[in-house]
Amino acid sequence: MPDTNQGNKMELFERVKAIMFNPKEEWIIIEDENTPLVKVFVGYLLILALIPAVAIFFNFWWNWHSAYSEAIAKISGNYPNIAEITARIKAQYPFDPKLGIINAVKMLVIILGGAYISAAVINAFSDQYGSSKDLNRTFSLVAYSLTPMCVAGILYIYSPLSSIVQYVGLYGLYPLYTGIEPQLKPAANKKNLCFIISLLVVVAVWVILSKIVQEISVSILAEMAKSNAGNMLKDF
Repeated sequence: MPDTNQGNKMELFERVKAIMFNPKEEWIIIEDENTPLVKVFVGYLLILALIPAVAIFFNFWWNWHSAYSEAIAKISGNYPNIAEITARIKAQYPFDPKLGIINAVKMLVIILGGAYISAAVINAFSDQYGSSKDLNRTFSLVAYSLTPMCVAGILYIYSPLSSIVQYVGLYGLYPLYTGIEPQLKPAANKKNLCFIISLLVVVAVWVILSKIVQEISVSILAEMAKSNAGNMLKDF
C-alpha cells in the first residue's frame, strides 16, 4: 500500500518549489485544480505558516536558554556547589513558554487571518476589474503568494537574520502578479488594476491586522503580569 502521508509531503514540497521558482507554469496547474478554500487553508497555508511560528518560539526558547547558561557560567567559578545553585535558579526562574507561544500564535493569526480577509476583500472588488466572484480561486492566489514569506520565516530562528524575512517576502509579488490572470481572470485591459488592488489590499490588511493582534497580545501580557504580581504578593 502506498504511503499517503509521504505522497502528500512530496506534493507539498513540489508545490512550494514550483511557486518559488516556476510560478507562471504552476498557476496553470493550480487553475485546473480549482482547489476548495478549506483544502488550501489546511493542507497548504497552515503547514507553511507553522514554519515562522515554530521558528519564533524556538528563538524565544534559545534566547532564554543562552541567557540562563551565560548567567550560570559567570558564577560557576566562584561557587563550587554550582549544582545546588543551578537547581535553585531553575526553581525560582523556570522557563515560561507563554510569551513564546503568544508570539508564535500572533504570527499564525496574521498569516492565516490576513490571507482569508485579503482574499475576501479582493473578491469583493471583483467588479472593479471585470472578474467573477470566486473566493476559492482568490484565496488560492493570496495563499500561494505568501509562500516565499512563510519559507523565509525559518530565519526567525536566528534574530540577526529575522529582518531578511520581509525582503524575501517581497518576492511574493511575482507569484501574485503571475497568478492574477489564471486565477481571477480580469478583463484584458484591467490586469494591472487587479494587481494593484490585490497588492494594496494584502498590504493594508497585513498592517492593520498586525497592529490589532499586537495590541491584543500586549493586553494579554499585561493581564498576565498583573496576575503574577498578585500571586507574588500572596506568597509574600
